[in-house]
Amino acid sequence: MVSVRRSQVFAVSSLALMSAAVLVPASMTSAAETPATWALPAAPALLSPAAPTQAQLNILRFRQIAANTFAEPIRTLAADDASADADTDSTDVAADQASLDDETLCMAKVVHHEAGNQSRAGQLAVAQTILNRKASGRFAGTVCGVVHQRNQYFDTTRYHPNRASAQWQAAVAVAFEALSGKAQAVVPGALFFRAAYSTPTNFFKGRIRVAALGDHVFYR
Repeated sequence: MVSVRRSQVFAVSSLALMSAAVLVPASMTSAAETPATWALPAAPALLSPAAPTQAQLNILRFRQIAANTFAEPIRTLAADDASADADTDSTDVAADQASLDDETLCMAKVVHHEAGNQSRAGQLAVAQTILNRKASGRFAGTVCGVVHQRNQYFDTTRYHPNRASAQWQAAVAVAFEALSGKAQAVVPGALFFRAAYSTPTNFFKGRIRVAALGDHVFYR
């Protein structure tokens, strides 16, 4: 009886050791010790992406607010840089906008509308086309008369730019300079201009090209 029980105990122990060996990870055994019939451990389940934390959401929201908040100041600084080289008296730029005479106001509105994003030379060129028309005898004898002629510029009485902007102040300064008669002629004799990106029509093909400044091409 004792020998039988010892055999049973030995058999049970052997079976337990074999079971334990199967559970040993492959990384803890050598290739020589791993039977070919052992199954590889199951691959771990893929983890789903963790949801963003509240702190991460706050950072994303701040970046969006900052992008919207700083967009306009960036454009304003660019306008300031474009007009920084204006060679005009600072008292002209700081003139009371409400007291502008009609001629200056009409010209400043055209300069702002047509070339507000251009260099000082490009803005002055637009202003000088108005003066050249006025002096030609072929158009009206006043700045506002030239500007408001049919199918030429536009109705400045319906155009109301922001009087506090740097672009408007630059346009007023250019208008003062052009009307003073002291500015150098940048487009001598030019009476017309077109957008540089447009295809010249037959009207322009028959005219003399004077200069190309910024986004405009000028003709006489």
